Amino acid sequence: MAYLKLLLMRHAQSLGNVQGQMEGQSSTELSTEGHRQAQQLSHQLMRLALMDAALPTHLYSSPLLRALQTTQHLSAALQQGHHPCDTQQTTALQEMHQGIFQGLTWAQAQASYPELCAQLLSSLAWQPVPQAESLAAARARAQGWMRRILSRHQPGDVIWAMSHEGFLQQLISVVLGCDRTWKISIGHTAIFEFWLAEEGCLDSFNPEHWILRRFNDCSHLGRSPISGILYNV
Repeated sequence: MAYLKLLLMRHAQSLGNVQGQMEGQSSTELSTEGHRQAQQLSHQLMRLALMDAALPTHLYSSPLLRALQTTQHLSAALQQGHHPCDTQQTTALQEMHQGIFQGLTWAQAQASYPELCAQLLSSLAWQPVPQAESLAAARARAQGWMRRILSRHQPGDVIWAMSHEGFLQQLISVVLGCDRTWKISIGHTAIFEFWLAEEGCLDSFNPEHWILRRFNDCSHLGRSPISGILYNV
């Protein structure tokens, strides 16, 4: 059976991550460690792609600098392997906007907006941050991106997509068909790999039509997945 193979990834470590910033849709460049992580990711993806005979046919990336620089490492590895693949930047994959917190550390946010931060810490109930993207809007964006992918691509295509931790929470939930969003501690350059069968032949209860190959896989960084779950079957 032919599958549409979808690999979702988080970018490598940025300078903003090192500083503890809530970068959102602002962006800093990769740190030295981030460039190392991106190189390790590219080596792992090339190894897996050659092993599975599944080199990417399409490469998508968030336009934010930390994601683009990570993607550039993948593009360079593909070029060296004589398999160039054009990158399509899409704002649909960018991180959720953090509103008035964007670019601040939590300590800075607490100093500037003490009442709001205290409210956020006091309850699990969702409390919107002024000017930030809502969870509902992020979910709709994730659903829209997946609809476009499924309409534009077909079994046999291999898609690599670079995004961000917050938005990946929503996107993974959409891919899995969940009616809720599960919090996942997603490591830098973590890989989520899904194989999707042609929609016309789908049976909701047949797991052969949806295969979860890797979930939060950070093994290329020399450690186990953050979630403790790795499917590599």
